[in-house]
Amino acid sequence: AQKYTIPGMVYKAKDEISREDLNHRLSRIMGQLEGLKKRVASGESDCVTDMGQIKAIRNALWKFAEAYVEVHMAECVAQKKPMNEMRDNLQSVIQAAFSI
Repeated sequence: AQKYTIPGMVYKAKDEISREDLNHRLSRIMGQLEGLKKRVASGESDCVTDMGQIKAIRNALWKFAEAYVEVHMAECVAQKKPMNEMRDNLQSVIQAAFSI
């Protein structure tokens, strides 16, 4: 994704993800977890509702992981890392993701 500028301002393309975006996603996930934790601790939790929340949290974490890899690889490309280093790095990321 390309950035375009207007004097004094920089805009990023809609599909470009930044580390700030990643932090925002993590904050939302943490909020979901805190809400679930409070419901469970209070004894006011409902199993069906909580399982739905757990599924939403799991999906949000997976989407975060995908976005994290995207940002990391974009940074590798921007830093003009050697192709073999990027390939090895990507293989390590894939192994880590699928050995969970």
